[in-house]
Amino acid sequence: MKRNHAIGVGLAACALLSAVLFAQAASSTRDGVYTTEQVAQGQALYKDQCAVCHDNATGDGQIPALTGEAFLNNWAGQSVGDLFNKLQTTMPASAPGSLKPDQVAQIVAYILSQNNYPAGKTPLPSDQKSLQAIHFEMP
Repeated sequence: MKRNHAIGVGLAACALLSAVLFAQAASSTRDGVYTTEQVAQGQALYKDQCAVCHDNATGDGQIPALTGEAFLNNWAGQSVGDLFNKLQTTMPASAPGSLKPDQVAQIVAYILSQNNYPAGKTPLPSDQKSLQAIHFEMP
């Protein structure tokens, strides 16, 4: 009986530890998930690769907004990984999928900065698993 109790306590402790680690791993766009260096790199890439179509980042007809209320409403409840995946697989329109993961992360950092999300000390990662743990919240 004591052994079953010890196993139950051990399993409960493992479950609690897993929940705590998951909560620590999950973050939001309000947590400073990119660096100012990434923003500078992303801005240069944006001008070179994105501004041809997205010269008005607030959206224009068929072109989706990358800033402001329309952008925030579009991505509410989603992760930065979702945005990253969308950009990596469909942009630039003239050559979808041609940007390297680090370049996409830099562009995402620039877009986040343009939506008044704070910079932090850790670069935005460029792997899907890490990005899926970062959720969009209102700035």
